[in-house]
Amino acid sequence: MFMNIAHRGFSSQYPENTRLAFQKALDLGITWMEYDLQITRDNHLVVMHDKTVDRTTNGQGLVANLTLKEIQDLDAGAHAGREFAGEPVPTFEETLDLLHGKARMAVELKFEGNDPIDQVLDILQNRNLLDQVSITSFDLAKLPVVKTRCPEVSTTALIKQETRPNHNWIGEALTLGVDTLGPRCNETTRTLVDRAHTAGLVVRCWGLGKDQGPEMERLLDLQVDGMTTDCPDILQEILARRTPG
Repeated sequence: MFMNIAHRGFSSQYPENTRLAFQKALDLGITWMEYDLQITRDNHLVVMHDKTVDRTTNGQGLVANLTLKEIQDLDAGAHAGREFAGEPVPTFEETLDLLHGKARMAVELKFEGNDPIDQVLDILQNRNLLDQVSITSFDLAKLPVVKTRCPEVSTTALIKQETRPNHNWIGEALTLGVDTLGPRCNETTRTLVDRAHTAGLVVRCWGLGKDQGPEMERLLDLQVDGMTTDCPDILQEILARRTPG
């Protein structure tokens, strides 16, 4: 089944990486969610994209310099609209509990270093959710660490071809032992998709912003296996239109 992955939840209409954004995506019938993990000063995993809380909350500072309590006291909704004021920053555990049995998850490791990886995997193991997630990262060195600890968990290599033009990404993905290749949408070509599929890799694109209907159509024509999008509702409509019968 094609992976229509809600990027940071239903983030085109609701504050990103919040329980509200995830719930609204669930309400649409979306069965894949993408979100990001950072770690606090007191070693709690929280769902946030940036290294700092500045952009998406009413606070300031590095996540790594703040305690969980300090982050939980922040407002993660008001930046997206007054009607969302009071929406908190969720923890990893809270997000898993919300989505458990309702959606599979692409969990991106945004924190620096590898030390928190064991904590991520322990939490997933304790909730019997290893088979419900794909651990993703642009920091590709993290992915073999994940596989070494839990060979059964899916991993996704997120890539930017612009950073290493003409690099053999398929070969690197195979060396890393990942299951999925995650190219930027506008760097995804028929050749890349075909080569990845021939190598046994799943192709899941990223980088689709608030309204990428034509780009979604192009990627579907290339026969990618999924994409993360801020607008899962638009992709849902396109998929329904393209489904025979």
